[in-house]
Amino acid sequence: MNSRGSVFFFLLFLTLLCGLGALYYVKGEWTPPMLTLTPQQSTVGLKTVFTLTAADTDSDLRRLEVVAHQGSNTVSILSKDIAPQTRDIQEQFSLPAQGLKNEPVTLVATVTDTSWHRFGRGNKAEVRQEMALDLKPPVISVLSGQHNVNQGGAGCLVYSTNEELARSGVQVGSYFFPGYPYQGGKYICFFALPYEVDPKAVTPVLVAEDLANNAVTTGFFFRPLLKKFKHDSINISDNFLQSKMGQFVDIYPGLSLVDVFLKVNSELRAKNVAFLKELGTDTVPQMLWEGTFVRLPNSAPMAGFGDNRTYMYQNNPIDNQTHLGADLASLVTSPVPAGNTGRVILAEFMGIYGNVIVLDHGFGVHSLYSHLSEIHVHKGDTVQRSQIIGKTGATGMAGGDHLHFGMLISGIQVQPIEWWDSHWIRDNITAKLN
Repeated sequence: MNSRGSVFFFLLFLTLLCGLGALYYVKGEWTPPMLTLTPQQSTVGLKTVFTLTAADTDSDLRRLEVVAHQGSNTVSILSKDIAPQTRDIQEQFSLPAQGLKNEPVTLVATVTDTSWHRFGRGNKAEVRQEMALDLKPPVISVLSGQHNVNQGGAGCLVYSTNEELARSGVQVGSYFFPGYPYQGGKYICFFALPYEVDPKAVTPVLVAEDLANNAVTTGFFFRPLLKKFKHDSINISDNFLQSKMGQFVDIYPGLSLVDVFLKVNSELRAKNVAFLKELGTDTVPQMLWEGTFVRLPNSAPMAGFGDNRTYMYQNNPIDNQTHLGADLASLVTSPVPAGNTGRVILAEFMGIYGNVIVLDHGFGVHSLYSHLSEIHVHKGDTVQRSQIIGKTGATGMAGGDHLHFGMLISGIQVQPIEWWDSHWIRDNITAKLN
């Protein structure tokens, strides 16, 4: 071969080499994929759900792997080839029930891409997470004795545990009432037996879940005290409709006053009750109150908790609802005292309740004051027992000047008269806390 031919082949070889180099540069990018593993917590269990997220902006993803190491033992958890042209992926997994012990574990997650880097093996990202593996459910001990609870009333449960809890409380049918750390490994839970729950069909249980999501359920001594609630018929006059429905016509425009009443008394009532249930989570994990709750002075009862009401218009029944509070009548625009020490979490106009104040007394216990003509406090204020917070009135769906007083446990309305009774407070709360 002459020198000209040698130069040609050299240049051809050099061109091919440069082309391969350029191709390797393009396909052999060196940036590894992004990889995250959540949750990042110190203690996990078999019910803990991990989420692995991987993404790459330059190359397709190739393979995901997750293994768990405990000493010399290695357990494969996830091994997956990723479909072509995939640049982001999310996988969820839990630890296997077999092969791991109740001791520290290290999770190692890796992902590779399709880059030609590392001689075709691609870029690799790795995440390591060390954590304690807890396979044992918490041990719960009920410390309070008998729990005799009135239908529509409240109860108090005190219990202890051998470890920190992520969630605990009393389950009553579909209702859950959270417990709160009280003192020295003890927890306290105020719970309700809602008025509409059949006490013969529902048995409350204590549920607890630790930081590793291990859960346990245990029973406790519970005796429901059945109550027979009163029934009333209430006449809805045209004068009542004309004087009260004007507050709500902007919510339900274009309807007759009777239809506005029906919407307010059912649809808006349900929304207000649901809002109070949501408000039940706005509480502090400490007891702000002490002793019995103060009642509106010199007042006479007008209606009680759980009264079933049939609403009549022109001698025909048009609706049926349940009254969830105690109506107290005194002089017009009487000063309203705070039932007990607490903090204001609501002070505004709210639907059927009119001008309303809700106080948080801690541990999910709230008191409610509605139909007020005046509100003298603001959201965020701390008030003392017997402090004047407003004046009685007839706002909302009130037919006349009075105070609608309510008590709530985690947003569920309960029998108020219990909280005015020193014997009930002593037997059902104070004795258990002591």
